[in-house]
Amino acid sequence: MSTAKTQSRIFPTIKVLLVEDEPITAATTRRILTRRAEERFIVLHTSLLSEALEILERESIDIVLLDLNLPDSEGLETLARVTEHAPEIAVVVLTATEEDEMGVRAVQLGAQDFLVKGSFNDAFLQRCVLYSVERHRLQRTIRQLAILDELTGLYNRRGFHSLNEDILARVRDGEARGFIAYFDLDDFKGINDSLGHQAGDEALIEFAVTLREVFRKDTLLCRLGGDEFLAMGIETRPGLVAQTIETLDKILEERNNEPGRRYHLKTSRGIHYFTANEAHDIALLLAIADARLYRNKQERHAAGLRQRRASA
Repeated sequence: MSTAKTQSRIFPTIKVLLVEDEPITAATTRRILTRRAEERFIVLHTSLLSEALEILERESIDIVLLDLNLPDSEGLETLARVTEHAPEIAVVVLTATEEDEMGVRAVQLGAQDFLVKGSFNDAFLQRCVLYSVERHRLQRTIRQLAILDELTGLYNRRGFHSLNEDILARVRDGEARGFIAYFDLDDFKGINDSLGHQAGDEALIEFAVTLREVFRKDTLLCRLGGDEFLAMGIETRPGLVAQTIETLDKILEERNNEPGRRYHLKTSRGIHYFTANEAHDIALLLAIADARLYRNKQERHAAGLRQRRASA
């Protein structure tokens, strides 16, 4: 079997966005990618960054071949706008012969590779595109795994600190007030001690799944460690978060009442709402929510003691 046929089975069809304003370079690059490539590459072309960003919005692009100097954008700013607009897409920069230094800098800023115009043949360009797409996918997978909790699939503490700024920025922009909700599972140690760590893991997974069920999809959901969970997001209408918490409690209560249930899931929580004036100090917001969690935990513990004494 030929190498080309073998590669076509390994790599699916790749959609390439070629952003190049030099007609000869654009025609040559397109021809290299489409001739004798067994329809492995689909090439879309534009000479303007503005049009490229529009194409990235409506098309499922795998890789961008990007000339940095375009009629409507120049230099590394061109790369920055593409990677900011579509961070999930691989980028290979096309440079002139005298721009090697800029090409290296582009790689340092997130491009997968850089190619000097006119210096590559068919096989070299095709391999570069194939390997850049795959390398970018693997890098994104590795980065994603680094910020996800392995057990529950929620974001971990690192993920929270990497992603909370977007929510803070939305609140600062006046979109709506934000919220942080801390949760921990009541008597989680008792589940581990009486039923074993596998049951404890099941309880953590179940609670994570329930959080996903009740909160909006744009809510940042995290397991910070142990039985500590956090939800952070935007309250798009008054009372929405309180309603969501009520739904959470209702679902947990219904499941706790199921026949044959081995453990009960109940939570303490601390919720803090914040406005634009507060949306600059994440450590302070976390401290306030954590203090409210602690107070709620103490109140629930005291209420439980009173109930047990009353029934004794």
